[in-house]
Amino acid sequence: MRIKFIICGWHMNQDTLIDGLLQLEKENEIVDVFWSCHKEPPQKIKDNFKWKLFFNGAEEMGSYQQAVDYLELDDYDICFFLHDDMVVNDWGFIEECINKLDNGFKLIGNGKNPGFKAYDPFYKIDVGISEEFDNKCGVDYVKDENRHLFEGKLEMNMARVSFMCMRYKTVKEIGGFEPREEAYVSPSVNDNGKPYYRGSEDLADTKTGGLSVFGNLFPNLTVYKVNKIFGKESITWLSDSYRDSKYLHECERGEL
Repeated sequence: MRIKFIICGWHMNQDTLIDGLLQLEKENEIVDVFWSCHKEPPQKIKDNFKWKLFFNGAEEMGSYQQAVDYLELDDYDICFFLHDDMVVNDWGFIEECINKLDNGFKLIGNGKNPGFKAYDPFYKIDVGISEEFDNKCGVDYVKDENRHLFEGKLEMNMARVSFMCMRYKTVKEIGGFEPREEAYVSPSVNDNGKPYYRGSEDLADTKTGGLSVFGNLFPNLTVYKVNKIFGKESITWLSDSYRDSKYLHECERGEL
């Protein structure tokens, strides 16, 4: 068993995370850190970590899937899938997550997410992420080999994609991170430098943001599978506070 930190590289601006990972990897032989980047990383990351620049598609779900496809992972490796704009207050979350996994939980988030009473993967999305997905349902973004898991509405616990801890065995059992490769589409950028997907340009400069439709869909489809296979009780958190625990604070689009 090894401890794997897989970081979605985009903002790359939090020193407590970068410096802490550097020290953690140097001092612990069982810890490996990998930056799965969707844009060119700064020199500090290039000089001190394993990293790879991947095609910018499917946001963090794409980044995590690209990393697990690229790396050689063992079933019982403990994987921490993280956004790169996390503020780390206490690295004790590693031990707490391991204890929770040892007690039978399959997915651990940071702050509690309210989840869904009846998440419907069959709802229609009029404007798709590309033209081939126009007027398709959410489930049409799922990989073919995972489609059988989606049977209807499901009560779900959720973990925010900013922080997801799982054994690699669980990642394999759910068929990896959604979506299918055809949905790996890079967002456009407006004149103010704000990203958006097709049909959401008018949201790009709002608090909701132009990535929200698919930025929520892909994690929801992924975590649906955890709920479906293992039950919603298999998902837990480090705290009951949204985006926060005593260990970690999740920034919002790179800002505190």
